Parts: sequence; C-alpha cells; structure tokens
Amino acid sequence: MVKAVTLDQREFVYRLSLSLARSKIDELDGSIHGLIAELGDRLGADRAYLIMFEEASQTISITHEACRKGAPPQQEAIQNVPMARFPWLMDQLQILSILVIPEVEELPSDAEEEKLEFRRESIRSLVLVGLKLEGQVSGILGFDFLDQSCVLDRETEEFLLQVGEVLGASVHRQILASRNVRFENSLYRYSDQFPGVIFQFRMYPDGQTTFPFISNRVEDMFGLAADVLSKDARPLLDLIEDTDKASFFKKVDESRRRMTPFETDFRARKCDGARAWIEARSVPARLADESMTWHGYFFDVTDRKQSESEIEKLAFYDPLTGLPNRRLLRDRLAQALTGSTRDHDHGALVFIDLDHFKNINDSAGHLTGDELLIQVGERLRQTVRAWDTVARLGGDEFVLILKGFPTDTANAAARVEKVCEKVRDALNEPYDLNGIEYAGTPSIGVTLFYDHTTTLEELLSQADMAMFRAKEDGRNCIRFYDSMMQKKVSERLAMESDLRSAIRKDQLAVHYQVLVDEKGNPVGAEALLRWQCPGRGMVSPAEFIPLAEETGLIESIGYWVLEKVLSRIASWKNRGDALSELQVSVNVSARQFHLPSFCSTVMALLRKTGASPRNLKVEITESALAYDLELVEETLRTLRSMGIRISLDDFGTGYSSLGYLKRLSLDELKIDQGFVRDILDDPNDAAIAETILALASALKLSAVAEGVETKGQLERLVSMGCTRFQGYYFSRPLPALEFEKLIEKASGERKRRAW
Repeated sequence: MVKAVTLDQREFVYRLSLSLARSKIDELDGSIHGLIAELGDRLGADRAYLIMFEEASQTISITHEACRKGAPPQQEAIQNVPMARFPWLMDQLQILSILVIPEVEELPSDAEEEKLEFRRESIRSLVLVGLKLEGQVSGILGFDFLDQSCVLDRETEEFLLQVGEVLGASVHRQILASRNVRFENSLYRYSDQFPGVIFQFRMYPDGQTTFPFISNRVEDMFGLAADVLSKDARPLLDLIEDTDKASFFKKVDESRRRMTPFETDFRARKCDGARAWIEARSVPARLADESMTWHGYFFDVTDRKQSESEIEKLAFYDPLTGLPNRRLLRDRLAQALTGSTRDHDHGALVFIDLDHFKNINDSAGHLTGDELLIQVGERLRQTVRAWDTVARLGGDEFVLILKGFPTDTANAAARVEKVCEKVRDALNEPYDLNGIEYAGTPSIGVTLFYDHTTTLEELLSQADMAMFRAKEDGRNCIRFYDSMMQKKVSERLAMESDLRSAIRKDQLAVHYQVLVDEKGNPVGAEALLRWQCPGRGMVSPAEFIPLAEETGLIESIGYWVLEKVLSRIASWKNRGDALSELQVSVNVSARQFHLPSFCSTVMALLRKTGASPRNLKVEITESALAYDLELVEETLRTLRSMGIRISLDDFGTGYSSLGYLKRLSLDELKIDQGFVRDILDDPNDAAIAETILALASALKLSAVAEGVETKGQLERLVSMGCTRFQGYYFSRPLPALEFEKLIEKASGERKRRAW
C-alpha cells in the first residue's frame, strides 16, 4: 500500500504549479518530463508516462516517459495506436477521473484486449489519471507497476487528481501554443500563394480596429503596408466606397452580435486608383477581453462581377434590341399583377406581331430584318411611358406591359386602346433600312388584368390569341381578348388530342381523286388525306392539316401517307392495266420537304415498296420555296433525277415570284381552285387563270386546273388551252377500292367519256 504525507503532497502541487506556470513554451517539455519522473518515484512506480489522444486520427501516443532502472520503455511501441483497440479502457476513463487496476489478471472479460496489451508490457498493476482539455478526456497520466499490486488511499487519489488538473492545464497551454505556431506557419506559407489577401481582423471593445495578421499582398492590392495595418485598420477601411460603407459595417456588427460568418461584397479603391469589387469572407471568435477577431480573406472579384453582369444581360435581355426577353417579361408581369392587386387598378398585356415580316427577310436579307426589329423596339420604347415594359419574345413578336389604368373596365379598355393606337401609328411610319424605305404594319392583341383575377399563364395565352385574331381580321388592327377566343383555343387543343389518337389508332385514310386530260381520259390521281374521327365524323383537311403542321405531327403523317401511296402504286403496277400507267401526286408539307433526310426517305420507301418513281409526283406549295432557294433546287434536282415529277400546288395564292419559276426544276403548275370557281363570272379570275396557263406554256410546264365542278368551267378552261383537269365534275376523292373501279370502268370505254 502506497503512503504519502498530505503536507508534502500540497507542497508538491504548489511547487509543480509554480514551476509549470513560470516555464516558457519551449521549456515546458523538460518541466513536464521532470514532473512525471518525480511522481513515479513518489509512487514507487516502474514507469510513469503521459499519453495524449489525437482526435482527428482517433489514436493515442506516449509523449513523455520516465522508467526505473531495469523497466523496459514503451514510448516507441505506443505511437499512433488506434483508440478502438482499447474500448473498455476508453469507456472507463470517460466515467472515472482516476482508474486503479490492482491486478491486471483480474480484469473483466470485456477487457480482454487491454489485458493482452498489459501482459505484453509485463504490467501487474497500474494507475491511470484522465487529463481533461476543454471538458473532454484528451490524455492520460499513467503509472505502471511490474512486480507489485498498487492500491491508493483517498488522500493519494485526491493528490493525483490535483496533479492531473495542473498538468492538464499546462499540456493545454502547450497544445494551444503548438496550434498557433502551426497556424502562423501555415498562414505565412500559403498567404503569398493565395491570389487574395488573408487577414486576421480585430475589433476592441472601445471600437479600435487592427489587423494582427494580414498578408503582404495587401500592398499589391491596396497600396498599404502590412505593418501599418497591424496597428490601425482604418487606412484600409477608408478605401471602401462611401455608398457601401454602411452595408459593410452593418454586416460586421451582425456577425459580432450573432457570432455568424461575415460575408459581403463591396466596392473599394485600389492602389492604382481603379474601382474594384472586393469579396470579403471571415469567421468570428470572441476573445477573453471581450474583443472580437475575424479570420478570413479579401479577394478581387471585379472580373466575376462583370461576367455576372454580362450573364444577367444575356439571361434577361434580348441581344439584338436590348429589350427584356421572355424570362424577364414573366418577372415584370408577375410584379404588375401584384401591383394591380395592391393598387386596385387595371393593367394590360399587349402582343405585337409585325405583318409580313418574313417578306423583309426573304427579299432584303436577315441583316435588314434585324435593323427593322431594332427600330421597332426603339419606337416602342419612345411611345410608352417610363413605368411600362417593352419586351421582345423572339422573331418579330413584341410585348408591352401597360400599368395604371382606371378601375372601371370600360374606361380602362378605352384608355388602353388609345395607347395601342398611338403604338400602331408609330409603327406605321416609314422605316429607313440601310437606304431602303419600308412601310410596315403591326397586328396588336390586348388583354386586360385587374386585381389578380387571372393567372400569368392565362394572360400570356389571351394576349396571344387576341393578336392572332387581329391578323385574321385583316392585320394592322387592334383586337381585345374575349371568351370566344378561349373557346376556339379549347376546341383546337381537343382536336390536337384527337389527332394524336387518330395517328396511334390508324384512323387516317388516303383517298384518290382522278386527274383527266382534255378528252376525259384518266391520266393520274391526287392522293388526299382523310380523317374519319369517331367523335367528330369526317374532319375537313382544312382544319386538321394546319394543326398537324403547327404541332409537328405533319412529319410522321407525311411519312405514313407517302408509304401508303407508294405501296398502292406498287400494287397497281403489278396489275398491268390502266392503273399501272397513272401518275399519283402526293402533297408534301414545307416542313417535311425541308428535312435533310427527305430525299433519302423517298428513295428508301421506293425500294421498300417496289413502286416506280415514274408513277410518283411530289406536290409542294409556294411556302416550301420561301427558304434557301439553292437548297430547295438541290432537293428538286435530286427528286427529278430519280424520275419523280414535281408539281407546284395552289400557284398564285402565296409568295409568287417569276424568279423562282425560272430557277427551279419544276414540271407542273396547278391553278388554285379559287381562280377556277368564279372563272365564268369574274373577269379577274379568268384573266389570272389564262395568265397562269400562258406562263406555264412559255416555261414549258404542264398546267392542271383544280376544283372543276361544272361543264361550263371545263369548256372555258379548254378554250384557254388547259389540258389537265381535276375536280368534282369528274369525281370526288374516293377510297382506293372505289377509285380502282372508277378507272377500270373508264378504261373499258372506247369512246370519249360523258363526264
């Protein structure tokens, strides 16, 4: 049993405290080692040692050790040993301030790992005192007895606990000093490599500010020496722009009060006089004297701020006109809706579309078209009030958000219409487009909003519908949204859904309308798409074909039609009768025609079906020619090189030009039925039909008159020199089997048919 004199113990603790307190940091190691050796002698231990825990790696290592002569040292053996190897021991030290093990061999079964280690070290008995740093057990003061069993009395246990507290405080002091050294070394090592300025900023209770540490790059950035700022931070703080100072110090105060990271951007003058955006980030800590310190950095982010500004401009503004784009428009509209609710007044959303804008691009080129858009944007800006918004959606579509109209709807509508009339008048004024004078007109659609009764999406849709109605009513006019437009849109959406279903369920069909010569003999046919909808009955192509083109369904429908027709042509060819001689026309939409794969698709279907290209005629409308004429001509030449004939449908109703007739590889012009319908009653229609026939003859093209419904029309066209006809006078479009019977009947007659 170990005995100690209480007075001696008190004197030892006093002497120990005084010695360690007076020791400089670089002397602490020696003082601690002497203390441990003296304690080991007092207790009669064979080994006395200090073990420290490494929290980051969860390991333990002996840092100081004093051994009695003959006792083997363990310091080298116990370095970076995982704590997990000794779970029982770690648990005990968290519970007990001092752990006495009189006999190692009597340790419980859950201390088996510890027992093996103690045996390896030849330990019979040991005493372990836990050292607490910042409230956590972070070390052990230990004593090993190799040949005797150690049992402590209460006074000695209390003595060792007091020693442990004094020793723990000194070890904590040593650790903190070591951390500071490592921190300062790291700061000096990396600060010059960091592109910004690393700092430690201190604010005293009286308001004085210093930079205890600031990297030398502060002189490169701000022209101020680090040693000056270490005594007074004001020279650097004075460089902050006056407009940003209040925000800067507000964030400093908020960080101080809440102990939260300090993060801000501010503008400051650099050493060369330039204004720069500076980013500051730091973490606060409160010191014992109630002063505050922040560790962080300054960084010049001027380039990033400029990039962000450019990105914002690209994201929210149209690059051509500089007007807000669709994204910013939605934000402005949301604000206008909120303002309408708050102020109880009307606002208006106005859609503007330039009439015939496409003609400018096609005739004068895209650069001229762009110049027109720029001038339109500028006129709109000058026409509306400062608090209104002018935006460009894309193409030739512009949008206005007008605000601040009366609560009364009729009054508001009248005021909005006056603004729109002013806009229309401004856009009707002639334009000087790089020396070319151009007079254009707009179609304007308007919808009102008030007190948030309509959603943003609904407003956009309503204004768009109103604009389309303005176009339908003759262009260069102003139309307001009403419920009838909504009904039409709902019907259109329902028809789109039914059309998609029809494609999936194979509800579409191809009918054939006969084409005859001047003697009434069948010489060809036109394939016409028909849709028998279960819920709608027979749907007119004039309704669903434009819808298919708008929604992109026309491409898959066009492919299906082409495959069906070529398969039918192949089956007629195998019959070897009159049907095998017919040339069948297939209407191809502009969208399908301009697909890069169109020619290869036609070629592949010809091979797949076995149809002869000599029996196929591709019909295109004038809208297909309103693109790159060189590309169009290349496609036409490729088709004709296969043996396919090319027909230009509805000639005279679209973007007609003698120039493209001369340049393009065409075989046939089709006179639109609109000119044929009144050919007997309207001299203008008769003149147009006769002109088209003369033009076709001059260009060595054949001509077909569509929509022939009476004998009188037929005779008038024959007298004009027309030799090909199509219309209800001869036959309506028929399903394939009925069409075959019609041709068989006609071919069986030897004399001229009495149509």
